[in-house]
Amino acid sequence: MLVLLKRINPNILVFSLFLILFLIQRIFFDLIQNSTMALAASFLYLPHGLRVLATLIGGRKIIPGLFFGHVVSGIYIHSFANGTGIEILDIFNLEIIIIILLTSIGSSFCVLLALFILKINSLKIKSIKLKTILFVSVLSSIINSFFSNTIYYLSFDDWEIGAQFLQYIIGDLIGALILFYVLKFLKKMVIYK
Repeated sequence: MLVLLKRINPNILVFSLFLILFLIQRIFFDLIQNSTMALAASFLYLPHGLRVLATLIGGRKIIPGLFFGHVVSGIYIHSFANGTGIEILDIFNLEIIIIILLTSIGSSFCVLLALFILKINSLKIKSIKLKTILFVSVLSSIINSFFSNTIYYLSFDDWEIGAQFLQYIIGDLIGALILFYVLKFLKKMVIYK
C-alpha cells in the first residue's frame, strides 16, 4: 500500500483526500449541524487536518493540490448547498468566481503563513509532534477564519461575521484533531499487524 502511495503525485493524493474528507464533513454538516446558512462554517471540518498535516509533511509543493481541492469544494458550496439562492449557472458569475478563488487562496496558504509566523521550516521537521500540530492548527485556523470571513463579509450583505469567525476556528481545530487521531490509530493498526 505504501509503495502505491509513493507512486502517486502528492498533489493528486492531497486533492483526492481533500475531496473525500470534504464530502465526509459535508454529510455531518447537512445531517447534524442543520444550519440555515448554506455557506456557514462546519463544526467539524476534516480538510483542515489534511491541510495542516500535508503542509507539514510536503511543504509548499502540495499547495496546488490543496488549492484545487478548495476550488472544487468552493464550487460545490456556492452552487449545490441548500439555501444559498445560487443556481449552478451562477458560478460563472465573475463575483462568485472571485470569491471562490480568493477564499481558496487564503485557505491553501494559511498553514504556510502559520509556519512562517511560528518560524517552523517544514523541510527540517524530523517528526511531527502533537504540540506542533496544535500550534500550527490553531494559528492557521485563525488565519483562515479571518481571511475567509473578511471576504464573505465584504461580499454578502447578511454575513454573520462574529459567529462564523468562531465556527471556522472550532470546526478547523476539531477536524484537525480528529484526523490526527484517526491517522495515529491507523498507524498503530498497521504496525501491529
